[in-house]
Amino acid sequence: MDQRHTQHNNSCASSPKGGHPSYYQRPRCDSRSASPKKDLRSDTPSLADSKNARVTKPKNFRTPLTCFFWHHTGDCKKPDNQCLYAHYHTGLVAEPPISYQGKAMGGATAKKVLGSINQREEEVALRHREIYDAEQRLDSAHAALNEREQAVYQREQVVVEREQAVVEREQAVVEREQAVVEREQAVYQREQAIYQSEQTFYQREQAVIERDTAVTAREQANHERDTAFVAFEEGMLRKLEEDYHGVAATVQQIRRAVSNAQRVLTRRREQVLYHENFSGSPQGARGQGRYGGSIAIDGAIGAMGGLSQQLSEAEVQLTNQIHNAIRIE
Repeated sequence: MDQRHTQHNNSCASSPKGGHPSYYQRPRCDSRSASPKKDLRSDTPSLADSKNARVTKPKNFRTPLTCFFWHHTGDCKKPDNQCLYAHYHTGLVAEPPISYQGKAMGGATAKKVLGSINQREEEVALRHREIYDAEQRLDSAHAALNEREQAVYQREQVVVEREQAVVEREQAVVEREQAVVEREQAVYQREQAIYQSEQTFYQREQAVIERDTAVTAREQANHERDTAFVAFEEGMLRKLEEDYHGVAATVQQIRRAVSNAQRVLTRRREQVLYHENFSGSPQGARGQGRYGGSIAIDGAIGAMGGLSQQLSEAEVQLTNQIHNAIRIE
């Protein structure tokens, strides 16, 4: 008896319904689990529950003993209001153990307790509805939290994408800034090169202007020299012409003098010939006088003729030279 009582107490202590061996451990309904919610009033032990309950009887019966057995053996010390249904549930009969017309043991006491049981059932049902509503609210809150979490996750993804886009844009801006700096440097170098080219061109222009001025001055000097040379040439030509005319006049005078001398010599020859011929002087083979006076006169006349010829040739040469000089100029 002590051993059975100890087993009953141990089974009652480990039972979720007040320590009865007819109630096996049931999984608690959690709002976070996916199992469907059950009504608390449906947790009534049945024959299948008795078959699936832990074995607590001292012998190998086919079905486990319930608190009904221990109550009738006097080993269950709990009052009926705490263990009422189990005291009258045999595990074999499915009819309720207590009713106004029932004949089970403790019926009179059960009639008194029935009101409190009904009240407790209503309270339990109310608590069940409250718990169910709370579970629904918790599920709604959990769903809303999941939605918010999903929204936050999506926003985080958007933020990450925007941050990545900002980083990429920043990198692009940095690259563009670097490119702009390089272009600015290139433009500055080109400006410096253009400035140096302009300075070089300006210096060359100044040199060209100076050379042009020098050339103009040289041209002016050459023009002045040409003018002076022309004037000098004209003067020289005039002087040459004057000299020519003077020489020509002198030559003419010399020629006239030579002609006069020839005429004089001719007359003198005639006179000499006359004296030689008519004065009884002997004549030579050529009809000349004996003293050769006519011969000398003839030589003088020939010399005068040669001089006249030379003067004519010199006059012609001088005329040609003057005409050539005038034609070249």
